Amino acid sequence: MVSMKVNPGTIEAINAAIIDSASRGLENATTLPADAYTSEEYFEYEKETIFKKEWLCIAHVSQIAKPGDYISLDVLGEPLIVVRGKDNGIHVLSRVCPHRAMDIMPKGFGYDERGKVRLFMCPYHSWTFDLCGQLKGAPEMQKTCDFNRREFSLHEFRSEIWEGGIFVTFNPDAEPVATQLADLHKEVAAWKMGEMDIVVEMEWDLDINWKNMIENWMEPYHHMGIHVKTLQPMMPARGCWTEEYHPHYTRAHLPYRQSLIDSIKDAEAKGEHYGSFPPIPGIPEAYKYEWTVHVGYPGYMMLTGPNCALWYRLLPVSAEKINLVTTIMVNKEAQAHPDFEKHAEIEKQALKDFHNEDIEVCTAVQRGLNSAAFQHGRMSYLEKPVYQIQCYLADRIRATGNAPAALAEEVSA
Repeated sequence: MVSMKVNPGTIEAINAAIIDSASRGLENATTLPADAYTSEEYFEYEKETIFKKEWLCIAHVSQIAKPGDYISLDVLGEPLIVVRGKDNGIHVLSRVCPHRAMDIMPKGFGYDERGKVRLFMCPYHSWTFDLCGQLKGAPEMQKTCDFNRREFSLHEFRSEIWEGGIFVTFNPDAEPVATQLADLHKEVAAWKMGEMDIVVEMEWDLDINWKNMIENWMEPYHHMGIHVKTLQPMMPARGCWTEEYHPHYTRAHLPYRQSLIDSIKDAEAKGEHYGSFPPIPGIPEAYKYEWTVHVGYPGYMMLTGPNCALWYRLLPVSAEKINLVTTIMVNKEAQAHPDFEKHAEIEKQALKDFHNEDIEVCTAVQRGLNSAAFQHGRMSYLEKPVYQIQCYLADRIRATGNAPAALAEEVSA
């Protein structure tokens, strides 16, 4: 690992360890320091240098399908509203009233986290705003000198839509999502996720670090362990593989076992479909027989399958807490099937089963990261996505000028 004249556990030492491991190649890399997953100081550093600089996927267009539909949520401590305007446009607005900084939809005042409105009204002094955030009414302000309603709107954050996902950034200079994920778009466009609807949605508050969650999501090595009864029989770990490193995402392929592929083809030959939801039309032949797992950095977790797509909304809360929403998205054809409700329940239970396995293992890992017995591990070739996440983190450290100056001459071989 790293041999540097820095105090262990500091931001500088953690950054040095990340760059060191990323520079070694997968065959020689190690797991990161425990402090990278447990230190509140390091989490605050990540908030400023990663999450507030990158794009975060916070909703899907199907969740706010009609004008006035909204989602209220906190992102990195920022109180936000995602709303569809009367013009059918989507806006990500601050919930902070420009009058006295009141949260206009605070918990405990009867406001739902999801719903439909005509206007937004601040409960403090009844200032009202339209669906684009423009101030429409401010009672008893007629005696205030030069008061101009146009100067007091809800702040709108920069947002973009990519494949149905609603992304927000706090960085005015961030490269557009479509540019960053252009290469990925070529691979997933056939699923038409922007035309899908979320039909299953489950929320989880978890006592784990965000990287712990993403590393587990991406690597197939654990199929033969924690998923030995759920995913391993369908997608054996040994047959899984990961594409080469891309600076904006990582992508792993989880092919079905051959006997399952044969069963699917037999069903197709009889004019039937295997499993629950019917297959998605128009996807490339190879993708009829695998799941493909993606992370658009830092936290856009998305999976494409033969008959649906999954999206996980990951919101870091602290060093050892995240809020996670797990969803299943399907097209209109699947929803029109006479057995759709039955299919949705089957898929919901399957998602719940393997995600509960993931929660169990991630929670246990987080406990281990806090142990005095923690030591750096080595990685299998099946953990290539974990190594690629290290490479992304190293890239971000260098991009923000936080690579330790002494690294080049003091990192051990």
